[in-house]
Order: sequence, then structure tokens, then C-alpha cells
Amino acid sequence: MKLWALARNTFREAVRDKVLLTLIVIAFLVTAAARLVPSLAAGEGTKIIQDLGLKSMTLFCVLIAVLVGGRLVYREIEKRTIFVILAKPVARWQFVLGKYLGLMLVLITSVAIMTAWFALFMVIARVPMTPQMLLAVLLLVMELAVVTSIAVLFSTFVTPISSAVFAFAVYFTGNMSSSLLYWGTKDKPAALQFIAQFFYYLLPNLANFDITSAVVHRLPLDYTRVGLSVAYALVYVAAVLLVATLVFRRRNF
Repeated sequence: MKLWALARNTFREAVRDKVLLTLIVIAFLVTAAARLVPSLAAGEGTKIIQDLGLKSMTLFCVLIAVLVGGRLVYREIEKRTIFVILAKPVARWQFVLGKYLGLMLVLITSVAIMTAWFALFMVIARVPMTPQMLLAVLLLVMELAVVTSIAVLFSTFVTPISSAVFAFAVYFTGNMSSSLLYWGTKDKPAALQFIAQFFYYLLPNLANFDITSAVVHRLPLDYTRVGLSVAYALVYVAAVLLVATLVFRRRNF
């Protein structure tokens, strides 16, 4: 009950932050841009529409996760509402988890809205909506779960601007983790190799969640890898939220 109350309050705050209005505007813009694709790329219109839709959802939902997530705890401190919340029988782990679940509810709603708009346009454009595309959306939600947990972690001890910068850095590095490992192990000193491997295993491997290229080009999917990616996301989120709770417990208000 306490978790639900915190999550619901976080969801309401995000809605007042005009998140849904922004998503609707973005959905219209993406739809309008995609309408021009068939005339600009004969024979490749279907692939470009699918790629544009999936990439757009990923980009804007990550922006929401980072920018909104980075202010979750700081906003409560700034408004001094955190004193009222923690004065009640609410454990600090419940506060952190409630904030996380509330933001995830916002993101899942956002993904659902964008997917519905995208599916509607695909029907109008006579582009097939395949089950593999829905699987790509599921992995997008898993990626957002990881990114959101990182944003919440940073929000427990740094300012919103710093949190956004750090979270974006983790996001971009996580999408290039394989390149990081390759760069750090090719003809480099032992110290650099150790650092590269350390960050490779510490940071999330977000490239595991991106199957857009395979879906767009209708390549066979490795469903075992998809299942392992989901399990990886759940374990990583649990670990990050545990660290976030430990950090938040050490703060004095």
C-alpha cells in the first residue's frame, strides 16, 4: 500500500510536468515525418518507417527517464516534502522503490501511447505490424528499466543537472560497451586493460536490448538471447536499486 501510494504520487507529479503532452506532440511529429518517407525512399519506405518509429520511441523515452528520474529525490528535498514523508512510517527503501515504480509507470504509459500512435500510422501507411516489433518494444521497456534505475541512483546524492549528465554518460557508454572492451584490450597497457574491463562489467550492456536492426530487416531472432536480456535487466535493476537504497540511507535530512 505504501509503495503504491508513493508510485501513484510520482506518476501524478510527472503528468503535471507535461510529460504526456510532450509525448503527444512528439507522436504527431514522428507520424508527420514518417508520412514523407515512401516518397523519399522508394522501395525502402517500410524499413525506414519501422526504424524511425522504434528509434524515436527509444530516444524520447530515455530522455524522460533521465531528465525526470534525475529530479525525483531532489524535488522532494527542494520542496521539503521529504521531511513529511520520512516522518511517517515509511522506510527509505520504500521511498526509493516507490519513486522508481512511479517513474516506470510513467514510462510504460508513454511507451504504450507511442506504440499505439505508431501502430495506427502503420495501418494507415499499410505497413505490417509484426510480433517481432512488439518484442522490440518489450526490450525497450527493459532498457528503460535499467536506465531509470541508474537515474534514480544518481538522484539520491547529486543535483538534477549532474544526475542527467552522469545518466546520459552511462547510457551512451552502455550502448558502446563492446567497443570499450575492444579499445581497452587492443595493444594497451595492463592498467588501461584493467580499467576498460572494469567499466565493461560495471556498466550496463544496453546493446543487448537493441534488436531494431534485426526486426526491421526481418532477420531471425535469438529468443534465448532475448530471454537472457530480460533476466539481465531484472538482476541489474535490483542491484542498482539496492545501491541507491544504501546511499539514500546514509543521507541526513
